[in-house]
Amino acid sequence: MVPDVSTEIPDAATRAAIVALAARIESEDGAPPLSDDALTQLSAPDVAHAVALDDGHVVGYAQRRENAAELAAEPDAVAALLDVVWQSGLLVWSHGRRSRLAPVFAERGLAPVRELFQLRRDLSALPPDPPLPEGVVVRAFRPGVQDELAWLEVNAAAFAEHAEQGRRTLAELHALMAEPWFDPGDFLLAERGHELLGYHWTKVHSAELGEVYVLGIKPSAQGLGLGKALLVRGLVHLAGRGCTEVLLYVDGDNTSARRLYERSGFREYDRDVQWQRAPGSPVERKDDVS
Repeated sequence: MVPDVSTEIPDAATRAAIVALAARIESEDGAPPLSDDALTQLSAPDVAHAVALDDGHVVGYAQRRENAAELAAEPDAVAALLDVVWQSGLLVWSHGRRSRLAPVFAERGLAPVRELFQLRRDLSALPPDPPLPEGVVVRAFRPGVQDELAWLEVNAAAFAEHAEQGRRTLAELHALMAEPWFDPGDFLLAERGHELLGYHWTKVHSAELGEVYVLGIKPSAQGLGLGKALLVRGLVHLAGRGCTEVLLYVDGDNTSARRLYERSGFREYDRDVQWQRAPGSPVERKDDVS
């Protein structure tokens, strides 16, 4: 049976049902089907929403932002959601090797075009803090205009070639800061004088698991050893918060970052895949509607 699909912005009850569906899929597939970004945008008016309903129950959700989409759905709802959010050149994520979406995407003629590796390491036997460059101090993020705008500037420069991270807006930063997990004490800034040179934003997932959420260095500060210094300080911070294991995500083609993390004891744990339509696929024969 093909589910009904609504393109209205989800109301509070529907958002709760989407979050519950995503949590159940994570428990079954081993990875969250929706990213933090997608979850913070469930009521956003500037992204495309599609909610699949079967007898009034939410059985799937898709969100398209610009040219990329994420789905949390039962297999029978995937095709209907793709038809609604599809546009030419769309990129769509499957999260984790056991994702129920991957075989459906392949059957629909989509092909992998990007891999995002999840790496992990335990937080025992951490090395001592590497020395900081002369004049550099590390402190916690302070919510407010000064740190927020400085971070946005450095983040945009550090991730200028990164499709998602480098385009962060103030509204998106505020949405992340409003999440229950956000703690400014977990957000480490490295500065010299009043100039922000880099940052390590960590995240605590649970009593045991932490994350290198984002690590960024201003291009003019590259080569100072600041990346390793901030990485280790963030790991020590997470260990001090009680975490025994830490994860991070890194693009498969970012060999320099992967080398840094692997030298720091990280090993591959899982991977996400971004898919795109292959020429002649069944999706291609449908009308492309933006």
